[in-house]
Amino acid sequence: MVADPHDCPLQEYCPLPPPWCLPPLSLFPTMICSSENLRGQEANQHLHWSHYSLRSRDLSMPHVLLGVLQASSSGSLLLKDQSSSLACLVLPAPVINWIGCVLEVRRYQLVTEVLRVKGVQEDQRSRVYAVFFAEDVRILHASHSSSSSCPDAGSGPHPPVKIPRREASWAQRHLVIESLEGRRTKPGQDKGLQFRATATWVDIREEGGEARRSENGGKSLTKVVLLFSCSSVRWFHFLQPNKLYRLTATGERDSGIFDRLSDPPLEIVSAPRLLQVPADWTLEDVEATPFSPGPADSSSIEEALKQSSSGSLLTVTGVVCSRLICDTQNTRAAPCSAHKVPDVFLPPGASIKVTITQPQSQSSASVYLDVSDGPYHLGLLPGATVMLQGLERKVSRSGRVYLRSVPTTHLSVLSPPTESFENVAAPPLVLFKQLTGTPNPQRAVCSVTCVLSVTLYWDCSGCGSAFVQGACDRSPLCASQSGVFRAKAWVKAEDGSGEVRLYLQDEAVLLVLGISRKLWEALQGRVLSRGKVVVKSRGRSEMPSDEHSRDPLADHVSFLMSRPAICRPLVLTFRQRVEAAGAVTPGLSQLTRFTRGEREYVTRVPAAPVVTCVQLQEAEPRALCHMIRDCSRSVNL
Repeated sequence: MVADPHDCPLQEYCPLPPPWCLPPLSLFPTMICSSENLRGQEANQHLHWSHYSLRSRDLSMPHVLLGVLQASSSGSLLLKDQSSSLACLVLPAPVINWIGCVLEVRRYQLVTEVLRVKGVQEDQRSRVYAVFFAEDVRILHASHSSSSSCPDAGSGPHPPVKIPRREASWAQRHLVIESLEGRRTKPGQDKGLQFRATATWVDIREEGGEARRSENGGKSLTKVVLLFSCSSVRWFHFLQPNKLYRLTATGERDSGIFDRLSDPPLEIVSAPRLLQVPADWTLEDVEATPFSPGPADSSSIEEALKQSSSGSLLTVTGVVCSRLICDTQNTRAAPCSAHKVPDVFLPPGASIKVTITQPQSQSSASVYLDVSDGPYHLGLLPGATVMLQGLERKVSRSGRVYLRSVPTTHLSVLSPPTESFENVAAPPLVLFKQLTGTPNPQRAVCSVTCVLSVTLYWDCSGCGSAFVQGACDRSPLCASQSGVFRAKAWVKAEDGSGEVRLYLQDEAVLLVLGISRKLWEALQGRVLSRGKVVVKSRGRSEMPSDEHSRDPLADHVSFLMSRPAICRPLVLTFRQRVEAAGAVTPGLSQLTRFTRGEREYVTRVPAAPVVTCVQLQEAEPRALCHMIRDCSRSVNL
């Protein structure tokens, strides 16, 4: 082809791009830290908490993670190169021999979390980390150093099964981890973290250079509580229940060192004696034991909420539906503890409300986690599967059952959020007359009978105060020049079997009113000039009047509330607000005034249940027929 003259159709050419690139770790945070990429915002009056996940396959060119795995004294895992370090979460827990090895990861997720604390002085914090599976890790170079922080590494990603050869004269003992507790700050004025692990001493015999557990001949095994503190906390993310480890007392030749136990702290009741693990001792993997997703005594959410409060701690596994920073008062009450907790991300003294669910049973529970005494756990994202060990069952004043953490609660992330998280099974269809007060999401086919009230207003995006005419109401203390439009509404809805009072927010209000997006944006502009508009009606008993108020905007909103187009079929996903303060308890009656012609009647009517809208959709005719048929079948059953 080159020798023979010819007319080549190719006039221009360019070199092919490389199949992958190997950027330094310092560039990875810049890929997802731009504000336009943040989504999944969860906010309350004082805090905005956002997160965003970027998968490696979504990049225009594959970016390979390459770095040395290190474990910090706070128990965090880091990938490090010459430019920087990147926090990482490996699932399931990696083996200890990976410390000091050069890892290559091509499939991963980059996660950034941004927390903005609103107030007079706005405080914004961010954290970027990588999440990947252990099976996607390729070891390019194994470390052969013998330091206490970098044990001998294996030759591959699988846990070693042969006994590593160390100094034979050093005292060694084998143990099996039974349970772990969470990390927390050391008591007193000392800085640093600590955690405890319950273990059992076991006897080991060697067969062909491999370690095997020997039978104990019916003798009871000795249990011990291991206390890891300061630098020894680096083993936290490597320890797994039901796995065999070798504990080596570096520099010690007397095996009796493992029997020099101290009394347990006063807060541990009926616990075995305690062995404090010094920072220079080493742990090694001895056998490869598959990671079990949860202990045998794990309770379902329904069982956990029904059990009597006997004082025993519970273990629950589920999928995170939502998370919310709920305790903002303590952020000012305990500022002195911030310097004691490594890897600080959340405000000092804050606690998290996590809603977990089990899709198979459609059950959910609220879990309140106190994270003020320990580092923030990576991977606690909506859609992630987590296991919580050591929870208390509590009952609120209104009778609502919830779960609460204790200082020793251990949180484990079993799997990251999946793409199918948003496509989980739909909540069950119910009739309003069947409501029993469960907090689980439910669905109903209903129609709005009347709009009771609509509130339209603007909030300052910086401090949450009123936002009027393009400026914060607290100016000049707050210099923010951006606002967020909010909408709230109370309506009455019925499905033919009963009636409920429905609370709506933001986009759901737009859908109920049934107006165009262009008109909705015009309303936002009118409301911005005054900051807030509130319109109320008496409901269906209100008689039409020819009198108009002196507020044209309020009259227009009142007209939108009373249009016949509002009364149409809708598919409602909701939660029953049985614990709402000030809500009328279902089953009680209240005085209601009815007007018929020139007569007025006052009678007692059972109060309608109060529900909160989770999702609202227009009902397509064909889908509506199927849903009504399914609902009728469930009622007949």
